[in-house]
Amino acid sequence: MQKTDMKRFRIFVPLALLALSLIFFSGCQGRTAPDGGEEKTPGPTPPPAAETESAPEEVPSDVVTIVRGDESSKAVTDAAIALRKALEAAGLTVDLKTDWVKRGEEMVRFPNEITVGKTNRPESEELYARMAEAAEPLDYLIRAGSVNSVAAVDGSVMEAVSLFADEYLRQKTAGTEDVEMEKTHEFERKLIVGGREFVKATVSCGSSDPEKYAASELRKYLAAVGIWEGDGASFDLALDISLPRDSYVITPAEDGSGKISIRGGNGRGVIYGAYAFLEQYAGVRFFMPDVETLGSGDIVVDGPRSLTPVFEMRQSDWQCGNGDVDWCVKNGVNQRDIPKQKGGNIKYGGFVHTIAGLTGTPADRQPCFSDPEILEKTIASVRAMLEGDPSITIVSVSQNDNQKFCTCATCREIDREEGSHMGSLLRFVNAVAEDIEDDYPDVIIDTLAYQHTRQAPKITKPRDNVCIRLCSIECCFSHTLDDPSCPENRKFAEDIVEWNKICDRIYVWDYVTDFCFYVQTFPNFGVLRQNMRFFAEHGVKGMYPEGNYNSPQSGEFGELRCYLLAKLMMDPMMTEEEYERHMDEFLAAYYGPGWENIRAYIDWFTSEASGTHMNIWQPIVSVVRKSRIREMLEVFDGYWDRAEELAGDRLDAVKRSRLQWECVRLMVEPDAEKAEWFLSQLTERNIMWRETSALPTRYSLRSSAAAWE
Repeated sequence: MQKTDMKRFRIFVPLALLALSLIFFSGCQGRTAPDGGEEKTPGPTPPPAAETESAPEEVPSDVVTIVRGDESSKAVTDAAIALRKALEAAGLTVDLKTDWVKRGEEMVRFPNEITVGKTNRPESEELYARMAEAAEPLDYLIRAGSVNSVAAVDGSVMEAVSLFADEYLRQKTAGTEDVEMEKTHEFERKLIVGGREFVKATVSCGSSDPEKYAASELRKYLAAVGIWEGDGASFDLALDISLPRDSYVITPAEDGSGKISIRGGNGRGVIYGAYAFLEQYAGVRFFMPDVETLGSGDIVVDGPRSLTPVFEMRQSDWQCGNGDVDWCVKNGVNQRDIPKQKGGNIKYGGFVHTIAGLTGTPADRQPCFSDPEILEKTIASVRAMLEGDPSITIVSVSQNDNQKFCTCATCREIDREEGSHMGSLLRFVNAVAEDIEDDYPDVIIDTLAYQHTRQAPKITKPRDNVCIRLCSIECCFSHTLDDPSCPENRKFAEDIVEWNKICDRIYVWDYVTDFCFYVQTFPNFGVLRQNMRFFAEHGVKGMYPEGNYNSPQSGEFGELRCYLLAKLMMDPMMTEEEYERHMDEFLAAYYGPGWENIRAYIDWFTSEASGTHMNIWQPIVSVVRKSRIREMLEVFDGYWDRAEELAGDRLDAVKRSRLQWECVRLMVEPDAEKAEWFLSQLTERNIMWRETSALPTRYSLRSSAAAWE
């Protein structure tokens, strides 16, 4: 039976900074040692002393020096410090040094050295060489006596120094001969391919930078889950241009050879394939940049896997995730600045509401889209943009963010004929697209179907190199978009059907937060999966779910929503069971053992909201009755209290997300003192109140938070 407990593999920024500071300071003279004392740097070798009749003074045996590598890992550094404390507790005088040597100078030996981890000392190098050549993998190899050295993998180095300390101190009193100790690694997880078990694997790849990056990431995480590098199973990663862009195919051999092929249609596809192997077979999860889990149990490669993403463009808009390039790559987001080495990205030239910038006209109204001079300026600006940056693949030629459309006789007549204000805009955009298509055959001209232009025109069709970005801003988000009982959603569904009849490249600008109340609970988790599936079933090729893009932190469930939306964009046809599993896995890892209390909170608000309509600007108390929330005050306080009690090292995440409940409470039961504390928390934690302001600008602490502006 496979174990179900997941080991945590966390990447905490403070620890990374500590490790970096150790590396930096280890290269400077007069450095500070890890235990806080000054670590002296070897200076130039002094000239030979004049001959004297007296013999050099010997260093007492109870004075020792622990030497670690100049760029040793945190695990080794911590182990060296622990060893120092153990030896000092036994009465020895202990110094702690690194093996750093100034360029051009000789190695300086310290009194009675004990090496910990990889160093430039020959005894250390010998032990690590023997570990590498051992028939069975070793966790550590130790020598104690005339030579004192600890070689170990990071996960076992603390155990190794503890064992060494006991033996070293025993020899101090017993005076026994040299002792050597080793520990053969006991593999907790096995890689099972074609019915055959492996504990080691090799990874080979093609010569491109993305292939090399995919291979390096696969090696790193295979080591993290307990599969050692060496003869055994083998992975081969390579590009296969016959596959669609961003797609991957994972094919394990069935002959017992242990060979696993990972092919990608482009660089991103190869990288996605490597991460998909880790997720789908090993149970690795990339929840947030600082929260990853490694899964448990044997890694059973029980058949091939493949994926061709439905959406060619996948954009995240939550700083918690999309602010980190590696998180984006691991989760399939491809519309952010991503280095070519990591697969690159789809690049926009301008992103939205660009027409004012392209034409030099005012942004507070729409230009005349039937004016030849406006068209000429736009074409010139688009061409200049493409000439200046050949990496651009999509250029946005989109309306300003208002509904002050042109009412000249020509535009009125075009829009009348087309039955939509999109008529004059689309003819204009088509003209731009036609002008550039021969010179830039791979570039797409993008425009919005937004508010007054959302309805498809009756006559004009988008050219093949035009993308229509359909916006759901007016919709209800407590009901699914295919719910015929919801009037706004029914209208939107009709529009997307009509656009599908005339356009083969539809992108969707969706809305997944409350832009007037970023911090309150926004219960849209019941519609995210079905809406994404709806888009996939209606010909959508690109997704942009807009969240609280300008808030550095989320005081609500931004992290959960960010992760779920990334998963849905890669696999919009996932089942409800898969969606629920993704949610539960995230909650357990992000909030700790008390996560089920938070899940109960989410479920209650999601259920209550489903009975009414919910847009993206209203307070939660206009969606869920205050009387219903009052009935649950003690219950929800209890949920969050228990989540905090059980959170362990995830306490801060629980406290931050609890701010949404404090916000809802202040909407139901105003309290000046609690309101002042709540607002101070937003400032302290760098959480924005709404899209347009970090804190409310017009409010009373004694009034309901629902009235704050």
